[in-house]
Amino acid sequence: MRARTGSDKSPEGVTEHDVVITGCGVQAPVGLGVSAFWDALLAGRGAAAPIRRFAADDLTPNVAAEVAFGDDDPDRAGVLAVRAAAEALADAHIDARAVGANRLGVALGTTLGGMTIFERWDAGESVTPRELARIPYYAPATRVARQVNARGPVATAQLACASGTHALALAASWVRSGRADVVVAGGTDLLCRFVVAGFNSLRATSDVARPFDRERKGLVLGEGAAILIVEAEAHARMRRARIRARLAGVGAAADAVHMTAPDREGAGAARAIRAALDDAGADAAAVDFVSAHGTGTPYNDAMEAAALTRVFGACRVPVNSIKGAIGHTLGAAGALEAVLCVRVLETGLVPPTVGLRDLDPACATLDVVQNEPRRVNARLAVSTSSGFAGANAALVLAAA
Repeated sequence: MRARTGSDKSPEGVTEHDVVITGCGVQAPVGLGVSAFWDALLAGRGAAAPIRRFAADDLTPNVAAEVAFGDDDPDRAGVLAVRAAAEALADAHIDARAVGANRLGVALGTTLGGMTIFERWDAGESVTPRELARIPYYAPATRVARQVNARGPVATAQLACASGTHALALAASWVRSGRADVVVAGGTDLLCRFVVAGFNSLRATSDVARPFDRERKGLVLGEGAAILIVEAEAHARMRRARIRARLAGVGAAADAVHMTAPDREGAGAARAIRAALDDAGADAAAVDFVSAHGTGTPYNDAMEAAALTRVFGACRVPVNSIKGAIGHTLGAAGALEAVLCVRVLETGLVPPTVGLRDLDPACATLDVVQNEPRRVNARLAVSTSSGFAGANAALVLAAA
């Protein structure tokens, strides 16, 4: 893997900085906090259950993975993001006020933003002006930015289910180019009637998610947030921070095939992975783990098996999907899977793929981890994300 140093220069003469991850925070259906999230994944626990937070008896299916916390604040996506950010900053042992407001950024992926408040307003309920300000899709990012007093770059990545991964790629670009020293980056999304009914109408959902399984029938929706503190290595070392992992490479590519269906051959996903590996200066043979998008839908998993086979060939890299455990969390998915990669690199353990009972022969080229955790010598991990309109993104994370 090529190592970037402070002396490396881009073609424009701009110094490029190494990018590291110094903190993680999670709000997930299987547990609040990184430790609870990780323990549940290792134990193979899933959170899919009949929807309780809003009326869903008329929805078929009406199963999802909900995060267990009170509904006192109607801006659910914003609350999830703020809570995950607080844990990540504490984990990084960093006081956002000490960074310098102009050197602190926020990059957050989401697909729904303040949709719960919009649903109330659309139904004719009374909504206050303060609540109306939290309807736009970019509201969670601005809320986090206000919470941490970030005056550096603040942006929302909204590229369907690849949003969280794109947000982390954006954060890496800001740090590399020197636009920010620290970026609070990740994704957040929520469950609401609009998104459940929408995915049901696409016939993309099921009562249980079975990634890469012969009998998979569809995805289960979920909600949650994950935040990673993305930081310039020089800044982290100056404050003697613990480096949890390196964000070594990022890549993106588009299918340009269909508004919702993926490219059957996985060409776009494969290009995104190769771009991330090239960006990291790494060979496919050096990868020790892949966190797959793995939704449990017939077409996505077949596409992803084709894409991973294109890139890794006969390398038989261990593969995992966490969507059988926490559901498809849309804009938060890539960020949650980035936290998973950090933990795999730190512990050398790959959690089992919840819901997988009988590997589809069409996916047999993949070494999907199932039944129990597997110990690996993890130095390099790849996380992939794919979304509607052919959006594909990938990250390469390296052990600290």
